[in-house]
Amino acid sequence: MPPKRSNPTKKLLFDLVKRLTKSENDQAVISVYVRFAEQLKQYSERSTFECSETYLAEKIKKTLQLSESSHLVSRFEELHRRLQCGEFLKKREAVLFFLLCLGSSQKEQSRSSSTVNITNLSHNATLPQPITSSPQTNDPVSSTLPTLQVTPSALETWRPGGSEMSVSSALRSYVGNVLHTSSDKKSSKMHSTYTSTIASTVLPDPLSYGCRAGQGDSKGGLGTSLHMQSSEAGSGLLMTEANGESVPTEGRNALFPAPSMKSSASERVVLQDLIFSFQGIPGTLLKLDPVSLGFKLDPRFSVSRPIRRVVLRLAELGWLHNRLRRFCEEAESSRSLGLMEKSLVCALREELTEYYRLVAVLQAQALQQQQLLPSADSPLSEEPFHGSAGSGGLTLRSLGVWALEPTERLRCLVAIAETSKNRKGGALASAVHSFLQSGDPVERRTARHLLAAVCKPLYLMLSRWVVDGELEDPYGEFFIAADPQVTGERLWYDKYRVQSDLVPSFVPMAEANKILATGKSINFLREVCQDQTPIHGRDMLRQALDAANVEALFTSDRDGDLGQVMEMAYQEVSRRVLDVLSGPHKFLENLHALRRYLLLGQGDFIRHLMEIINPELCKPASHLYGHNLSGILETAIRATNAQFEDPEILQRLDVRLLELNAGDIGWDVFTLDYHFSGPISTIFVPNASSYLMLFSTLWRAKRSEYVLTGSWKRQTTAMRMLRKLPELAPVLQRTHLLTAEMIHLVQQMQYYMLFEVLECSWHEMLGKLGQAESLDDILKAHMQFLDKTKAGALLDNESKRLAARLRVVHSLVLSLEKIETDLHNHALQELAARNAHENTIEARGDAGEFGTDTAEKQAYEKARADFKKKYVRDVLTKLTILATDYQEQVKNFLLELADHPNNNLQLLSFRLDFNDHYKRREPRLVAPYTYQHRRLSEMGHRVSLTGAASPALNWMTSPVSK
Repeated sequence: MPPKRSNPTKKLLFDLVKRLTKSENDQAVISVYVRFAEQLKQYSERSTFECSETYLAEKIKKTLQLSESSHLVSRFEELHRRLQCGEFLKKREAVLFFLLCLGSSQKEQSRSSSTVNITNLSHNATLPQPITSSPQTNDPVSSTLPTLQVTPSALETWRPGGSEMSVSSALRSYVGNVLHTSSDKKSSKMHSTYTSTIASTVLPDPLSYGCRAGQGDSKGGLGTSLHMQSSEAGSGLLMTEANGESVPTEGRNALFPAPSMKSSASERVVLQDLIFSFQGIPGTLLKLDPVSLGFKLDPRFSVSRPIRRVVLRLAELGWLHNRLRRFCEEAESSRSLGLMEKSLVCALREELTEYYRLVAVLQAQALQQQQLLPSADSPLSEEPFHGSAGSGGLTLRSLGVWALEPTERLRCLVAIAETSKNRKGGALASAVHSFLQSGDPVERRTARHLLAAVCKPLYLMLSRWVVDGELEDPYGEFFIAADPQVTGERLWYDKYRVQSDLVPSFVPMAEANKILATGKSINFLREVCQDQTPIHGRDMLRQALDAANVEALFTSDRDGDLGQVMEMAYQEVSRRVLDVLSGPHKFLENLHALRRYLLLGQGDFIRHLMEIINPELCKPASHLYGHNLSGILETAIRATNAQFEDPEILQRLDVRLLELNAGDIGWDVFTLDYHFSGPISTIFVPNASSYLMLFSTLWRAKRSEYVLTGSWKRQTTAMRMLRKLPELAPVLQRTHLLTAEMIHLVQQMQYYMLFEVLECSWHEMLGKLGQAESLDDILKAHMQFLDKTKAGALLDNESKRLAARLRVVHSLVLSLEKIETDLHNHALQELAARNAHENTIEARGDAGEFGTDTAEKQAYEKARADFKKKYVRDVLTKLTILATDYQEQVKNFLLELADHPNNNLQLLSFRLDFNDHYKRREPRLVAPYTYQHRRLSEMGHRVSLTGAASPALNWMTSPVSK
């Protein structure tokens, strides 16, 4: 029995033997096939030397010498030498081995007197038609195989009972006839068709006949003539069955070297090669370049320039197909392939499937044309659009028309694929979306289709985030990322964020922030507020998102249905967050409490607290205890209007001691504190340090005011009490002037901070909070309030020098308090001593005695002189030094204010020096308001009024210092 179809190699070998013998008797063919297989096995079991090319060539020459064709030995040597010079055939020993085995098996068949008929062969056979088979299989789909015929003079017919002739004899006779015919000058028509092949080879190169179009380097394949059968048998992966074993014989090319003259390819072969190339499969004429994945023409074929140009232009479709298929294969082999990338690859695979359907239609037309016109296999015309495939059949012209639209579409697909490499998530969607800006309608339609597929996973993630606040992003493609380690009050700030590099180009950053806030608000309600109440309209929102089209995500209409749904979700969730904060968690009540207590808005409470806590805070910081300070705070609350405050807010109010340093007293480390818990901690905890800084600054200014107020009251009463001490008049006057100067500065600074800065910023913040639509609006308004307040209180980076000089001024105020308190105490002691002396004199006079004696008088006079000369002079010196230092610091402070970029602080310097007291003493204070300084300021070249030039003017000399 012939070999089964399950083994295509054995089937091909059996068909080859059958076609060579031209016998219809299967038993005779099987007999030849079995002997051929046995002979092949015997040779395969021999040593390497016996299977070498040299040994086989000598064996063939010896066989020819012993036969009737000894005159062909020289011709065989010449052909074998040319075969060795060729580079297209790598397994030459396999070809020689095949011919030797075939001849030996036919000899054995002749000896057994088998009746095998060999049909007449002729070298003038028509060109074989291409095997129309699937490029992916080895079995032919449909073939029309005309036989080669040889004239009786060249090869005798093998009749039963007659003279026997082996296949090798038939080959030799055929070769001789071909050589004789090729040298015959009279056979011009035959010579013009076959000379380019037969002139150099015994068996023509199968590539010149297009015997296996589209299979290039694939295995096996059937020929249509004796030449083709021999070529394919030597070029495929041949498996010979012998005793259950298989012997492979590799090689794809022809039996003998390339012809010296180029062959001509028929139009049918070219069309079949082009159809195969459309699927990335090399053929007879078109060869695949493994580097560029393109196709090039085989140089062994003679193709005119117009035909070459048309074929290469059509082969571009195969190059595009190969690039697109390689992109899909490389993407699928990646381990980090995301959902959006998988969607893109899937869409490209669908495009390739549609493309394969078109190729199948072209293949069907070629098969139909081949069945209807089996003999229409003429050479190509010089005009590429006038083929000879028959009227109404597939030609180069019709194939070019078929390929126009697929080529344009594949170009777009390849461009999108190349642009999408190494991109993921929103970056991938942005790359595909960029093709929507093209003016080509085909490119726009293709990009729109692919973008819809790419955005589908993005749309699902977006819908889940907006509706449920859940982030399902296993491959990190969504433009919102989460940090699962962040909890509590930092959830709103640090847990979720927008990845700007993954935001698609068709999603504005403002909309991305709204999408972030929507899902973040849902998680804020669930995790921080512990509010499990469903959002109003949640089911309707889910239905709207499910009904919306994915393409609405990247359309230019941002106010469409999807945009309205997103806006509605954002507003509903944000409104729910504001209701929870303002309702159960009393956000506004806590905000007002911070204004009253930490920002010194509750005046009666602050004043009373400072009076009763002053003795405690005058102690060293190490001697303070928190419970004592808490008790004083409770006393201040009960004694003022703070007692009517909400008990929950009063429970949050507490005292706090800052970090202790050597030499600190209670005033340096004391501060009020406010405890935050629940959702409001999200707003206030990140800014708790700002409130402490503002309280410390305002508390220091309030203390200076309190100290100066106490000094002024003592000085007012001392003006009458100390009239009996006239030597104190200059000291009291100097003290009074310095105190008044300090009070003016401190009160103006307090007014500026508490009213112009704090109160105005507070009023502005309340207006913004009333218009807030989300928690982000609240945070933004609150942050702007704190930033503006800190800038006005000289706590920002640009006011560090100003804040340092103001602290020095406050320290000088405290120094004046010490001097004034000590002066007041000594003055009272001196006054008491003098009053006692006068009372003694008066009492003695009433008793009729002398008022004083000489010793007492001298002691009294000496005490008065010492008080006047030593103490009063010493205090006056201290006051002079203190006043000088204070005025110097104030002048520098005013210079810093005048040089500050904030216009409000520049105007503050006018108020502090309203009578030009410091300006008359410091000429530099005039310079900031000259035209020259303002011009330099507008040009960006500021000159420091303290004498140091700005970095931009280090090479200039300050006009003020000249």
